[in-house]
Amino acid sequence: MILAKNKKLVIDLKEENLTFEERNQTIKLLNFKTNTMSLDIAIFEKDKFIKNSTMVFAHLPKKLKAKLNPRVK
Repeated sequence: MILAKNKKLVIDLKEENLTFEERNQTIKLLNFKTNTMSLDIAIFEKDKFIKNSTMVFAHLPKKLKAKLNPRVK
């Protein structure tokens, strides 16, 4: 039996203010779930909160992927 390394399953990103623009909306990263490689996000339009949602890690812009990748290991 192989034991998995003790990894953080959810990484809180709220304090880091990681955002990107997509379709006239600002997407803010809230939490990164490493076990499912998905993110909890908040969507804003013209600085007004629209909704919370989820997205897969693969859909992130490359600059943000690079910031998060070292944390996965």
